Amino acid sequence: MRGNVWIVVVDFNGIEDTRRCLRSLGELAPAASVIVVDNGSAKDLTLALKPEFPAVAFFRSRTNTGWAGGNNIGLRYALARGAEFVVLLNNDTTVSPRLVERLVAAARANPEYGILGPVIRFMDPPSEVQTDGVQFNRPGRPGFFQRQVVPLTSRPEPQVTEVDIVNGCCLMVRRDVVAAVGLIDEEFFLVHEESDYCLRSQQAGFKNGVVGEALVWHKGSSTFQREGKRLQRYYDSRNLIRLLARHWGRPAARSTLISALLYFRYAYHRYAIEREHGYASSAEAVIEGVYDAWTRRFGPYSTRPRFGISLVREAFDLVWRFAGEPTVAPTSATPSAV
Repeated sequence: MRGNVWIVVVDFNGIEDTRRCLRSLGELAPAASVIVVDNGSAKDLTLALKPEFPAVAFFRSRTNTGWAGGNNIGLRYALARGAEFVVLLNNDTTVSPRLVERLVAAARANPEYGILGPVIRFMDPPSEVQTDGVQFNRPGRPGFFQRQVVPLTSRPEPQVTEVDIVNGCCLMVRRDVVAAVGLIDEEFFLVHEESDYCLRSQQAGFKNGVVGEALVWHKGSSTFQREGKRLQRYYDSRNLIRLLARHWGRPAARSTLISALLYFRYAYHRYAIEREHGYASSAEAVIEGVYDAWTRRFGPYSTRPRFGISLVREAFDLVWRFAGEPTVAPTSATPSAV
């Protein structure tokens, strides 16, 4: 099985999280091949971690290519070495020794599933579920990302619940999916890219599923804790438009008009809440995200001049003057937003 399963761990300035993750991966039975993608970290991970983890492959990118780009590096590397399954795993996690065994068993028993993941618990408290299944943009339910409860089981055969989206904290991709839909869209860079990938997999005829077993513990949002909430607000507001526009016509989804109206309601509420709490930079990030989406500027965040952004800002401020702070907090736009 070692030659068939690869695990991709992407690191950006999170060496201690990665060290903890690799130690837990060392307990896997059966083992899997592991590649760590150093996504432009200030400190070279290969020099720091290779002596401790000699069996792990390391690849250093000169620049930060985001969650999408970093995982694409790992996918290319693993697939070129014959991987049948590739597990994309956040570096701020620890895993059960049975992670690979149970995911692969589920995939073997359910070949119609192209992407699978486990139930994920918080690292603290470790008994509490952080995320399981996600439905996307279903009518009659709040928000765009709606929880789908996955029952925890302990049966000999893994039990799989079909979902729209598997959380990017830990998802296993079948080689056939990459052959059918390609790699992760790097224009997202960060936030909502795993949702897009799962929905593209659905469009290609695969199912997505969550195994009803808690096999991963996630610290949660380490990049945004280090780099600041502002980036999360920017990528969320920008990339959500890209995601919705790409998947307007999905079966069982809201109509295009309703989705667009709900998006602008969400964006304004997020802006208003950041402003109300005195987070002017995060409020401005929402405006920048909306502007960049409509001017089709994607990829990594840039401080470039944004001619005309004042119109978006004035529109939000006009609503603020008449509506004030929102009476209802916005529903989280991401499966695990901070």
